[in-house]
Amino acid sequence: MRPATAAKVVRYTAIIVFGLVMIAPLLYLLSASLMSAEDVGAYPPHFLPPSLSFSNYGEAYSYLTGRTILNSFVFALGVVVLQLVLGLPAGFALAKIPFRGAIAVMVLFVVPMFLPNNVAIIPLYIVTRELGIVNTYAGMILPIAGSTAFSTLLFRQFFVNLPPGLIEAARIDGAGWFRVLMTIVVPLSRPAVAAFSSITFLNAWNMYIWPLIVAPDPKLQVMPVALAPLARGQLSTITPNIGLAAAVISIIPVVIAFLLAQRWFVRGIVGTGLE
Repeated sequence: MRPATAAKVVRYTAIIVFGLVMIAPLLYLLSASLMSAEDVGAYPPHFLPPSLSFSNYGEAYSYLTGRTILNSFVFALGVVVLQLVLGLPAGFALAKIPFRGAIAVMVLFVVPMFLPNNVAIIPLYIVTRELGIVNTYAGMILPIAGSTAFSTLLFRQFFVNLPPGLIEAARIDGAGWFRVLMTIVVPLSRPAVAAFSSITFLNAWNMYIWPLIVAPDPKLQVMPVALAPLARGQLSTITPNIGLAAAVISIIPVVIAFLLAQRWFVRGIVGTGLE
């Protein structure tokens, strides 16, 4: 066997092995979600369900309720849309519009990215309470949507790589900055938008601390908050197999979103230089 061929075989073998190690917990989660409660607790453990219990998903949905799933979509999509509306123009301005103090503005966006997210929870909650929007969708969404450091810097890095001739030609023809943004920049930004939307949707969908603190009303409960008691075993009425089925339901939207945006996601990450 040629050295190049042997190296390729070793490389692909390592990739497959590491891939199987990474995906094994998810495969077991899916398998266990179709088992009975007795099969989940059996020893030695079953890696494949002896019998399929699809009713687990019906009971899991009844526990989660459609309202909880809707709340998660409202929260995650609200964060994505508002951060997109704020971050995309800001990134374009930093990348293509010359103005005084651009470096200082960049520093203001970079610094928060090095701070732990939990540092801002108390100030955010105080502001949210003073505005009177605790226990509302606005209270859940607006403080998180205002954290635009990541989106602004991601779009800024993408726009820096755009050919300057496109924008200069539009400016010579008399187009204002807003028109340049809407007619030239936004149509070219689909890869960056897909990358940003996928990452932000995943982060917002999995967010636990902030929705728990700012929206304790059960009517505003999101998926991670609903799943937490199952992970801690606090609900004796919910068996482990039902909890595992609920966990599978919670990851389905994220998987679908990533699969739909996968092609643009990869192109966006490459284009922004965040590899």
